[in-house]
Amino acid sequence: MSTQPTTPASPIAIRDAHAPSIHALRERCMGLGLATWRCDNLGAILAEPLDTGPVGLLLGSSTITKLVRDAARKWGEGSRDRAPGVEELFPGCWAIPLTEQRRRERVGFIVALAFGERALGEEFFLAACRAAHLDAQATRRSLLPRARYDAASAAALRDALLWMGGDLNRIEEHTKTVSGFTRQLTDCFETIDLLYTLGRSMNDLTQPSQFIHRMCERLRSTLPFTWIAATFNHRADVSGPVAGRFFASGDVDLDSDALALASSNVPEDHDPHVPLILTEIGGKPIPGSGQVLVQPIWRGSQQAGALLAGDKHGDDPQVSSYDIQLLEAASGYVGAYLDNAVLYADQQALFLGTLEALTASIDAKDRYTCGHSRRVAHLSHRLALAIGMSDEDADRVRIAGLVHDVGKIGVPEAVLTKTGRLTDEEFEAIKQHPEIGHRILKDIPLLADVLPGVLHHHERFDGKGYPHGLAGDSIPVMARIIALADTFDAMSSSRSYRAAMPRAQVLAEVARCAGVQFDADLARRFVELDFSEYDHMVLEDVSAGVRRAAA
Repeated sequence: MSTQPTTPASPIAIRDAHAPSIHALRERCMGLGLATWRCDNLGAILAEPLDTGPVGLLLGSSTITKLVRDAARKWGEGSRDRAPGVEELFPGCWAIPLTEQRRRERVGFIVALAFGERALGEEFFLAACRAAHLDAQATRRSLLPRARYDAASAAALRDALLWMGGDLNRIEEHTKTVSGFTRQLTDCFETIDLLYTLGRSMNDLTQPSQFIHRMCERLRSTLPFTWIAATFNHRADVSGPVAGRFFASGDVDLDSDALALASSNVPEDHDPHVPLILTEIGGKPIPGSGQVLVQPIWRGSQQAGALLAGDKHGDDPQVSSYDIQLLEAASGYVGAYLDNAVLYADQQALFLGTLEALTASIDAKDRYTCGHSRRVAHLSHRLALAIGMSDEDADRVRIAGLVHDVGKIGVPEAVLTKTGRLTDEEFEAIKQHPEIGHRILKDIPLLADVLPGVLHHHERFDGKGYPHGLAGDSIPVMARIIALADTFDAMSSSRSYRAAMPRAQVLAEVARCAGVQFDADLARRFVELDFSEYDHMVLEDVSAGVRRAAA
């Protein structure tokens, strides 16, 4: 028989059959002593009760299961406009239907079974126990604490469970809304933080590789991709300092050739300014999630390279509009950075070219010193790297070595090119060149950090040098490096008054003067340098000097 609720209740949809609200409702029913099944509209069982032990065996028996299936099929055939009422399956046992809906369509029921004490003495209960090979007395004892319902309480419980299901559903919806809003806020924050970080990093134009690598790292930490990569074409006029380079963050499951093909193999009918989502490369399926997002990097009308993101993970493995927008914004920053980096590199090349021309003109006053500043710059740079300086700092040491003798422009040429012994007065004139060079260069902002090397490269470690008689660690390390390179080149080059000294003798002299004229630690590292490139420079400069003399 069917017992209608005392108060009409509209069906409250449980909209997702796999939603947490379903699981929560079934657990609450279990706490109320109700066994639950999930059935579709035709009465097929989708989920068995959660109970264990003798009660679980009884509820899983074919006898009880058939009653539940028949009730669910009957409800499924009934009106869809009104929630079905409580069904008494046998005296003292009521089936309570809770409608499941998806997109306003009823897809099935949660069937809650409520027992009264009367049911435990019915012949049907005893038959069900026999069919399940259960001891009736033991099973009755297990069920007795839960057998507390009658027809009226079962009907009231049905309304309460419907309202509870609706509340759980709304809580789940609100949780999803809050979670989605939180995720959107997080995405917005991460996007702003990423773009701010990239914008701030653009100020340093001296480390383009570091900028690109940092960008790949930040993109991977922000977007749900296993790897992010950047590849650039080999045209230096377009890609500038990163031409032909490949950068990656994460475990890239494609080789660099495949990535280069992906970034350049754009279909003819595809707008080259629009991101491309690839599912295969060179006719081969893409591993992982099966998609690679390719975002071209543009400098004006020319493509410098591409950003690539692959093997997306998380709840949604498909590339989203958010992924595309963030990668597009990042590629715009890279394009702007390359514009500035190429301009900066051109300016640096012009500036250094001017310095090299200036120092070469000074060295050319004497054919014996041809190329001296260039060689000192090379040796200083090599020593700076050998003692652990960064590439950037070592490059500044190189520039200091290049201009260390610029003050000789203020020394009379007759003194510079004199073949005989210098008088005390002439030597005093020579000793002025570090300070003259310092005065010449001090008003050039780009050379402010190399001035200590220019001013103090003739100081001695024992304090007997010039112009200020500094000693030990009070001498700037840049100047100590240049002092070694300068003296080494002077001994290794021929002069009007003597021939070049043999290499072994020069190195022995450097070792002998360690701790006296030179910093001992620097001297030890200096004699271990590879001088093959230096020797090649000497041969080039000697040949050039001979040609100029012949002309």
